[in-house]
Formats: sequence, C-alpha cells, structure tokens
Amino acid sequence: MRTAADNLRLIRAFGDILTCRQLDVLAEMRAREEADPGDDAAELVRECCDAYLDDTRIASRTVDALLRACAISDESSGLPVERYRINETGRAILKRAGR
Repeated sequence: MRTAADNLRLIRAFGDILTCRQLDVLAEMRAREEADPGDDAAELVRECCDAYLDDTRIASRTVDALLRACAISDESSGLPVERYRINETGRAILKRAGR
C-alpha cells in the first residue's frame, strides 16, 4: 500500500502524479511485454492524435503524461509513426504504486 511519503516522492521525482488510467496503461504494457518480449502488442503506437496499445485506443494526453514521467521510451527509429515501450522507470513507478 502506498503511503503519503511515497506519493510525495513521486511528485518530486516526476512533477505530476500519474492517474489510475495512466498507471493502468503502464501495467498493461508491462504485462504484454512480459508475456512476449518481442511482441508489437506491447508497444504504444501514436500517429497524429490517435494512440493505440494493440487495438485499445489510448488518449494522446496519456502518452504525453507517460513521456513526461519518463515511464516510456521512444522506439520509433525515425518512422513517421511514434512507437513507445515501457522502460525501467515505468516499471519502478508501477512497483512504487503497488501494481
């Protein structure tokens, strides 16, 4: 269970507290990656204002919040479509959040 001190550390570390939805997206990315590390279904894909995790639509602002928290890494390699994967910071956020 998270304590008030844990929440304050998250605020200091990332500037914003991630919402439940943002944590849910991170948890789903982690679960998909653990199930099959090379699977594209573990990637958040964004083109213009549309973002998807596999076939689930994700709000573009959720992607932006995860980027601000340094919880996902850009795997685009210069492609016109943005591709992101959970990184160690994202895993640490989930661990601190008790997920």
